[in-house]
Amino acid sequence: MRIGNLNIDGILFLAPLAGISNRSFRHMARKYGADFCYTEMISADAVVYNQRKTIAMIDIFPDDHPIGIQLFGSSPEKMARAIKALAGFEANLFDINIGCPVKKITRKNGGAALLKEPKLAEEIMVAAVETSGIPVTIKMRTGWEIDSDVYLEVGKMAEKAGIAAITLHPRSCSAGFSGKSDWSKIAALKRAVSIPVIGNGDIKTVEDARNMLSQTGCDAIMVGRAAMTNPYILQQIKSYLKDGEILLNLTVKEMIKLALEHSRLVIDQFGEKAGALKMRKHLAWYSRGFEGGAILRGKLMAVNSYSDIHNFLNDYLNRLVV
Repeated sequence: MRIGNLNIDGILFLAPLAGISNRSFRHMARKYGADFCYTEMISADAVVYNQRKTIAMIDIFPDDHPIGIQLFGSSPEKMARAIKALAGFEANLFDINIGCPVKKITRKNGGAALLKEPKLAEEIMVAAVETSGIPVTIKMRTGWEIDSDVYLEVGKMAEKAGIAAITLHPRSCSAGFSGKSDWSKIAALKRAVSIPVIGNGDIKTVEDARNMLSQTGCDAIMVGRAAMTNPYILQQIKSYLKDGEILLNLTVKEMIKLALEHSRLVIDQFGEKAGALKMRKHLAWYSRGFEGGAILRGKLMAVNSYSDIHNFLNDYLNRLVV
């Protein structure tokens, strides 16, 4: 598909995931089929103030393309300054977050809070497009409250502002992740604008991926939480969309191999102790559904090194085989 002047070889996007979408996880996602990835959500204000911890999160390597840097903020001037400051990071596009429901973001008038002020959202989009030398996209929800949809209004503003594509997660901010996302709103947005629309929300199976495409007419799909807990689902989706083949789920042995590969990448990136701490949540997700998994997860929640992870997982596998 094409976003602005950017050609992307495929329609399977990995969602930007706070605390998850580091370089190591993106490597895993690309291995299993993601056609496009994003950095973690980055504060435009933090970039402007040159906060090293935040800027270090933009860990783009030469083989980490195509990639977008997702930014959030509530100031058009700071959004423009952040984009200008990040020009040397060689991202393929900038994405503006207009959908994050997390309170620490919305109370600063960022993320989904911009849906309460569409005019401010428009000013931010215009400032970003005028500053950026690469495509600018947005990711948004339908509105602030369940009964206050503004996504069509904001979508038309975005197109007029020069935004190159829109990702819609069809829930309101107040809905969080409860209930079921309303895919008909993705279809409505697709009819309302001429720029590409990327559908996001409740893609949990290969059938969900196919159904979103067929029911909404969206140009691409974005997978978030399902890939976060099992990146292999990206390969399953890609295979199904390409030729209708449904790949079997990974065996326990294969999932352990995936977990060990991911653990090695994270520990190489962040160091032994910090990497092991970051992996704890992933290990809990990867071992979900294992026979006797509760005992194993108790051990995995205390790992401090790659050897801890390796030993606990292999000991579990050996006991299972015996």
